[in-house]
Amino acid sequence: MNMMLRKSLIAAVACLSLAPALRAQQTTDSVYTVEVKDADKYRVETNRFGANWFAGIGAGAQMYFGDHDKQMRFVDRITPNFEAYFGKWFTPGIGIRLGANGYKIKGLSAWTGHNNAVAPGVNRGNYGGFIVDWNPATRTGKLYQHSNVNYPVFETEQQYIHAHADVLFNVTQMVCGYNEDRFYSLIPYAGLGFATTLERASTTGRHSNEVTASVGLLNRFRINRAWDINLDIRGAYVGDHFDQEDVSATPAGVPVNTAGRWGEGLLTATVGVSYNFPKRGWDRSTITTIRVNENVLNDLRGRLSDLEGQNSDLRRQLEEALNREVTPENVAAGMPLLVTFPINRWTLSNKDRVNLGFLAEALKANPKLVYSVSGYADKGTGSVKRNIFLARKRAEVVYNCLVNEFGVSESQLKKDSHGGVANMYYNDPRCSRSVLSKVAE
Repeated sequence: MNMMLRKSLIAAVACLSLAPALRAQQTTDSVYTVEVKDADKYRVETNRFGANWFAGIGAGAQMYFGDHDKQMRFVDRITPNFEAYFGKWFTPGIGIRLGANGYKIKGLSAWTGHNNAVAPGVNRGNYGGFIVDWNPATRTGKLYQHSNVNYPVFETEQQYIHAHADVLFNVTQMVCGYNEDRFYSLIPYAGLGFATTLERASTTGRHSNEVTASVGLLNRFRINRAWDINLDIRGAYVGDHFDQEDVSATPAGVPVNTAGRWGEGLLTATVGVSYNFPKRGWDRSTITTIRVNENVLNDLRGRLSDLEGQNSDLRRQLEEALNREVTPENVAAGMPLLVTFPINRWTLSNKDRVNLGFLAEALKANPKLVYSVSGYADKGTGSVKRNIFLARKRAEVVYNCLVNEFGVSESQLKKDSHGGVANMYYNDPRCSRSVLSKVAE
């Protein structure tokens, strides 16, 4: 019976092992993959940090909105402005930019306001700021000839640089979907910065340093994937002290703040170019479809179904063989009998005694048969000494049951033990905690 079961199991394993190979062979020429670009225009693949960087420069005009600049002609207030920056797009719609712009701004310095409680000793005729050709002795500078007021007004000029960090929002890409080759993009932005003058005010001898807040509109015109032309319009807010026109001096030369406006503004407009470094743009998401020939699938399903049926049948036969009750009808002379024991035990169960009784009847019916009663223990548990003891006790209890309980002649039995052994059957340690009775060799 053991030999038959072994052959059946080997056949089952062979069949099951051939199934993956068969499946691979059949699908090699019948399976193909189709990748289709995702049609969703709002979905793209996220790139690595080194992708979608850009840098640019620009030049244009600017105008400052100071305390008295409205008294200056519009054309006289316009001055050149230059800009340089670099940045990165994290998505088609959101990016950041770090840059600097500036050069010089022009304005007017007129009479400061007077508040005796705030600035005692400062008369209405004092002036402040970056006055051109300022003469401290006479407290005069370069007069502005086109003023429409009846008191002296002096020209001012200050060189500055404005560093800023902006968050960019490509509204066109957000609303209309991603298109790397789109010609025009509307990109509002907001940012914070810091503005400082490159020279000292003529009336106070101090630099101006102010935190700024900006909003702007970047108009991008794409030439190709590497180059863009940009029209950038920015409005920046600065503190009221940046042009220092509100800082007067007492006759003793001590700077005193005399005005109290909430702030001043700077409007710039530049035209320039920007370069987009590789890797540029975003890849579209893809939808992967795996297709298999339906006839091949049906054939594989049939083969697998057959193999599963054979496997189930073999499992059932094995289970029936292991659990089959020993009876006078199915015990034949010469058939071996395996009695198993729990871990660290050598007591016979009633079921084992029934099986041994049937074996005893077969032996007494064939007086010339001599059986070997061999005890075993599981090598994987217990010490060597303990396993030798268990194997001997298990052989003795089976031997004594056959002789004392069922009257088998001692001349028909040989008793021995083998101590702890490796798994003898089906890689199952339970089958090694046993006594095997078989025809003596």
